Amino acid sequence: MAPPLDCVLLIQRHRELLLRLIEPSPAPLLRALHDCGLLAQPEYFALLETKPKTNQVIALLERVSQRPGDSQKFLEELTKLQDVYSPELQQWLQESYLVEEGKGECPPSQPVSTSKPSTLSRLKFWKNSKKYKFPTKSAEEEKSEALHFRRPQSRQLKAALQSYRRSLLTRTERLCTNVDDTESCGHIEIRYTDLLLSDSPRSAPTSHDYLQVASRRTRLYSFHAPRRLALRQLFSSMPGESSCPGRVMLSGAAGIGKSIQVQKILHDWALGAAFQGFLCLLDFSFRELSLIKEPLSLKDLIQNKHPHLSGVLSELLDWPGELLVILDGLDEFRHPLENKNGCLKIDQPAPVQDLVCGFLHGTLLPESTILVTSRPSASLPEDLFDRHVIILGFQEEQVKEYFFRFFRDPERATAVLGYISAHEGLVSLSFIPLYCFILCTALADFFPCAGLREASPPSTITEVYRQYLCTILRPYQPPLQQAGGSSRALGKARDLVMQLGRLAYAALLRGKILFYADELRGFGFDPQNLPGTFLNRIFSKEKDEVYYFFHLTIQEFLAALYSVAILDNSAGELASCLDLWWDGKAQEEDGVGERLPPPSEGSEDGLLNTTREFLSGCHQWDNLQMFSRFFMGLLTSRREGRLVGLAGDLSGETFVPLSEWLGKKIQYESDRRLLSLLHCLAELRQDEVTQKVASKLDEVDLFKVTLNPADCAAVAYVLGCSEPKMVRNLNLSYSNMGIGGLRRLQGLLHRCATLQLRYNSLGCEAAVIEAEVLKSPQCRVKRLLFCGNCLTSEGVRSLWDALRNNATLEELYLDITGITDSGLDNILDSLMGNTTLKLLTIVGNRLSQGGRQILSELSRKKPELKIISSFLSDMGLLQAYLDWVEEIKADLEQMESVKNADALRSVLEVLAESDDPDASQEAWEKAEKLRKEITALLREEKEEESGHCSVLLA
Repeated sequence: MAPPLDCVLLIQRHRELLLRLIEPSPAPLLRALHDCGLLAQPEYFALLETKPKTNQVIALLERVSQRPGDSQKFLEELTKLQDVYSPELQQWLQESYLVEEGKGECPPSQPVSTSKPSTLSRLKFWKNSKKYKFPTKSAEEEKSEALHFRRPQSRQLKAALQSYRRSLLTRTERLCTNVDDTESCGHIEIRYTDLLLSDSPRSAPTSHDYLQVASRRTRLYSFHAPRRLALRQLFSSMPGESSCPGRVMLSGAAGIGKSIQVQKILHDWALGAAFQGFLCLLDFSFRELSLIKEPLSLKDLIQNKHPHLSGVLSELLDWPGELLVILDGLDEFRHPLENKNGCLKIDQPAPVQDLVCGFLHGTLLPESTILVTSRPSASLPEDLFDRHVIILGFQEEQVKEYFFRFFRDPERATAVLGYISAHEGLVSLSFIPLYCFILCTALADFFPCAGLREASPPSTITEVYRQYLCTILRPYQPPLQQAGGSSRALGKARDLVMQLGRLAYAALLRGKILFYADELRGFGFDPQNLPGTFLNRIFSKEKDEVYYFFHLTIQEFLAALYSVAILDNSAGELASCLDLWWDGKAQEEDGVGERLPPPSEGSEDGLLNTTREFLSGCHQWDNLQMFSRFFMGLLTSRREGRLVGLAGDLSGETFVPLSEWLGKKIQYESDRRLLSLLHCLAELRQDEVTQKVASKLDEVDLFKVTLNPADCAAVAYVLGCSEPKMVRNLNLSYSNMGIGGLRRLQGLLHRCATLQLRYNSLGCEAAVIEAEVLKSPQCRVKRLLFCGNCLTSEGVRSLWDALRNNATLEELYLDITGITDSGLDNILDSLMGNTTLKLLTIVGNRLSQGGRQILSELSRKKPELKIISSFLSDMGLLQAYLDWVEEIKADLEQMESVKNADALRSVLEVLAESDDPDASQEAWEKAEKLRKEITALLREEKEEESGHCSVLLA
């Protein structure tokens, strides 16, 4: 039977009263109505964007008054949320709705409850409205979380928390609040996109933040199921854990979303949608804490930041176990954290660093839960935290969601995404949210609603950032001067750009990311006269006392832009600057890196003098990798006249010392430093320079360097310019390059005398690709190492077939490649005609007695071919595998980088089946030692994995 119309009439009769009582905080009710299905997502988003809040409530009341069922659901959800609103509303519900309900005039509803309702229904939005399925908790766990702090609260505390929640909603509802425009800002419910969180030990920083997280996410995400967490599980106990974590570290690269995660936690708690196990959340940023100069107590600290709680602090702090304290941005704290005792009493004045140490070491509010966010560069003892969570950024679907949310036009978003996907260098940026913002801003003008413009969009990282800067600087130009387009935007704002660039360069060489007013004045800025709010997307301020660049890469780009702009046209100083960046040698000074030195009078007479003035410390190159790529790209921009008004054209003489310097370095470097040089050449995009440099490249050793598609594209570009030179050794083992990376390099592999592709999680297609390489008339491959890939029998048969006519390959390594007896079906026919193959290793594969007989027959018919099919038959091979196990023990990240655990299990299985009566006693002893070492390593890996007690995504 259809519900009666009394609920509709009730809302209509009391419309003005409901408007007045709901208007102060409509957000929790809107969220609840969305979660219960009454408001579809477009309706929900439209209401959130309606301004002012009065109009939100007017539109909502109109919407729910149209159908009796909707009006009834509205009153039911309002009843569940009555604690959020004033006593007057609660009284109205009791007298006008719930009493009437008892008389039967409205359908049955839930009675008034003085305790907080379960958050289970409101979590439906979190679970179902997005495309990603997070692990869920049982209803009992949710209920336990929601009712965790059900102790009697005074009326004053309830009122203060209600007021505090409303203030938090206002403070956290807008995303990217330091960017003051309607396109880039938006309601957090509309613009927020989930990030990939991984419950994982924090690794020590080894390079640039962006490059480190790109490497780690490639290892984890491409070939393993990361130990993933939903944001709402951050403080929950996992299966096998006896308690919830008390100290949590949330780390991630600059711009990857740490502060936005904090904002989302605060917003969801204030909405009543998650984190309801905490009575109150207290958040502090280290930028704010750094500004505190005088000693103060914890009570003073809370009152200064959260005045709504000042009257109830004593009662609130009596329940420390029900508080969540959030400390955001540890890497930006200007004080050392050395006092492990910290502050012990909540009303005891102490230096701010002692308060922070008190939180971290548990001497201040020891029962409270602490969340710390930081870039990986911050160093704290690992055992200080119960849980380490890293932010790995966006997955592919989340990148798409972000672009659709940014443009709000599906066709436009699709066009931009299609363009980015065709350029590996741009794709490599998109997993970091703030990079996505920069990409969207830079490319927006090239993809208007009407279609693609005639102008070519930027295709390199350097050109994206140059376009982004030009776009932001447009408001700085008088209207009549904007007609020149973005190509002249930098020149119109030359003084500002050069000032910011000089500051950025000095700070980059000193390792600084925050600046204070006196430092700005030393660099020629008057903090009171900085341009308007549009500049926030380049350079921002916090409370008029601390300043920072919008993102670390913006600082790096401006530093590179300044360096290129002041570079002497003859470029005689360029090689010296490159050496300084590479080696970082400078005089040691007391207090290095604490404060920036002001520029000396007349010091801006060239790049070399400026570099000498600001350089501090050694080993600069690892931290200057993005800067160096921008620098190379901007050299080309200046040469091609795209820095009009900022710097004059650059002559070709500049590139002579550059090519000589790169040529010397590239001959002797390996690992990440070699990859960095290859990226510099790829960003420079000067084919004549690359040809000269590549002609000196005899070996490309990227062993254990994790490669993403952009890395493979850089390798392919440089090697492509070296045609037809043969590469003596291309070592891409343990690179996690994947089949996409191999495809990118396919056209160059035939020129490698030794090709190492070990342990890359490659499959059958990789064997087919390499078979085509071996069939090529131009093939020069003599040694092919394919160990540790799952080539399968089908893939290996294609390799045997390719060797029928191949006349170059001498050694083939196929250990642990998933070969079974069927993989040997064509080996006899294929290899009988081959005249060059001298060595074949095929151990670690599941071959039966029949398969071993085929290999024995091949060995008998081709005595010149040495076949190693058993560990026991070759002492050198046994020792090599023992050395491999020792390498893994010394660097346990190898266990997550590729499928080493699977490979080790395969070796164990083969060792168990080894039966070679001709093997020596020494071989048997080494084999037994190898078995024990692998067994212990796998046991340790299993214990470590279970220790994390993580839940995988559905």
